[in-house]
Amino acid sequence: MVLEFFFGIALLVIVAYVIFRVIGNVALGTILVLIVFLASYLLLGSFPRLSDMPIIGKFIPTTGKTIAVIKDLAYSMDIIGVSTNSDGNLLVTIVNTGQLELSNFTAYVDGQQVEILNNKGSLKSGNVIVFELNRKDDFERIVIRSSQTEAIYGK
Repeated sequence: MVLEFFFGIALLVIVAYVIFRVIGNVALGTILVLIVFLASYLLLGSFPRLSDMPIIGKFIPTTGKTIAVIKDLAYSMDIIGVSTNSDGNLLVTIVNTGQLELSNFTAYVDGQQVEILNNKGSLKSGNVIVFELNRKDDFERIVIRSSQTEAIYGK
């Protein structure tokens, strides 16, 4: 019983030592990076841009790209098919490939907004819907927009 207690205390001391070493190394690294930025500011008059650094710059995404990647993961849809029905209206098959629900759909054919005859309020992740567009003429490009993203189909 006493040996188990001593082994438990020894393991606790080892874990605490490793944690303090890790925290110390992270703190030291942060301080060194701040010193480099301060030296750059004092010598050059401005802070360096991380994306312009020779070795590590290509691994650091810019803010706009990061937001776009996250948005594309969360909100995304694709047009998987276009056909016509017996009345001649366009049928556009849409799939929600994102992780979140899409809503407020509008349709544009060759730059002009057209009515969606069977507009649904929202489309959950992974679901497929067929929109019937009030358009009987030939087209070059179809754009389906939701309030979050858009999908484009071109001939």
